Amino acid sequence: MKTHHADARVRLASVSALGFLMLPDVAWAQATTTVRDGGVSAIWIFANLSYAGMRAQGSRNTGWRLISFVLGFPGTLLTWLVVSDGSERAYGIDLPRRPKG
Repeated sequence: MKTHHADARVRLASVSALGFLMLPDVAWAQATTTVRDGGVSAIWIFANLSYAGMRAQGSRNTGWRLISFVLGFPGTLLTWLVVSDGSERAYGIDLPRRPKG
């Protein structure tokens, strides 16, 4: 009977040690997922801001407008519906005027 308890203790110690050793790997995996998700969110936000600014200022650079629209979709679809092209105003914010010339 005494060996059964000793075996259970050894097994418990082994599993605990293995779990403790794997803890940094689990934390690292969660951290990289969070960073990756945060990076995608940042791209989406900046694409939306960029598209809103280009639309409000009446930018004729269709290449960058298209890239911003695709990367920021579906938020840029809302911007396309709400912000008038060349209005110098996006979502209630007056944008700096582009110099004429």
